[in-house]
Amino acid sequence: MYLAYAIVVLLAGGATWLAIYLYRHRKSETDPIKLRMRQAAKLKWKKAAEVTRDGEGAPWTRRSVRFVRGKEEAVLWGKSATITLVRLHLPIDFDDFIELEEFITKHPREADHDDATGELKYLREIELFFVRHGYRDEMLEIQATDYAFLVAYGELFKAGFAAGEDSVVVAAFVLHAIQFYEQDRERSIRWLTRTTEDFKRVRPPGC
Repeated sequence: MYLAYAIVVLLAGGATWLAIYLYRHRKSETDPIKLRMRQAAKLKWKKAAEVTRDGEGAPWTRRSVRFVRGKEEAVLWGKSATITLVRLHLPIDFDDFIELEEFITKHPREADHDDATGELKYLREIELFFVRHGYRDEMLEIQATDYAFLVAYGELFKAGFAAGEDSVVVAAFVLHAIQFYEQDRERSIRWLTRTTEDFKRVRPPGC
């Protein structure tokens, strides 16, 4: 009797384990992030970086996985499972990597995309940083509707360039200001203005 009971327990345990395994397996097959990551791997996109939670490393970061392939760069967003192609002047996202691939085939990267130099190159690097970190739409909206912010941002990037500051640092300062823009627009603009003044104070001699 005890043997029969033991066999029943083992069978029940095995059935439970199998049910859990099948559930997890089915879940992984339908998880939109994992599905898109498998698409990326098949299409030769290489995983370059991952932010596992919002605010990881900096207050303005967003959960995402960044991929690169050649000179192209794409970001898979954890919240929406949509994909952003990191290019300038491209106000759309993609539902999956198949859709992204179709777009790239029809609209290959412009040959002169990397030919910019000096201040223009510096500005492009800042704007690509915004796209890469998920602030493309916010920046477009603010620049289109808030002239004072646009002027403060323009003065900041010019001062950063003149001071020899890394474009990534300047872009990060702008995203920091964006974090409290909706709650206190004036504070956000003051932050940009003060940072511009700081850059001007450390401008290299002769600039």
